Amino acid sequence: MPFLCEAFAPPATPVAEPPPRAVISTVETVLLTALHQDVGLALWLRDMPDGWNREVAPLASAGPFRAMGEGTPDEALDAAVASLPGPAPLNLLSDALRLAHMFAALTRATHIRLRFDGITGDACRKFHVDAVGLRLLVTYAGPGTQWTMADQDAVPHEVPFGAVALFRGRARPGGHVLHRSPPLSHLPEARRRRLVLCIDEAGCC
Repeated sequence: MPFLCEAFAPPATPVAEPPPRAVISTVETVLLTALHQDVGLALWLRDMPDGWNREVAPLASAGPFRAMGEGTPDEALDAAVASLPGPAPLNLLSDALRLAHMFAALTRATHIRLRFDGITGDACRKFHVDAVGLRLLVTYAGPGTQWTMADQDAVPHEVPFGAVALFRGRARPGGHVLHRSPPLSHLPEARRRRLVLCIDEAGCC
């Protein structure tokens, strides 16, 4: 049965605005809640197809790399794929294209920016809020993005493998949830590889 749960930041005194929320569900329409001003993170939990790890392993192993494209969802994906260091599985491309169209519809953007990151070391280790309106992140291989409601010293949550995380950025007023790339340097070399999809509105920082 689908479930829906919400995580609330600890109350502050005085309260200038509603505390940010993280809304989590196994139903894809949870991404619509990111349009609510007090939602800093909409998280769609989902299962990936059998054999996914085996399919994406060659591309994840080709890191580090960054392959980026801008334009309509189809154009952005085509440009990003052309910059990849190797072939990408059809399942991955189909999933990325579907999410690109969902993101464009959600943000009413005719053009988006899409990128695949092959990460092999520590990237953005500090908790932060992105200088964008909304940012969609999916970890296709390796440890997931970490997030916290307000306290940078608290034990962070980790976005599960394959889940779709939609974060509110500074360019969109409202509640914000801090996030970061997971630290990797302390892990065995075989576990330091990540494959991440990132989608923004075109023209964002």
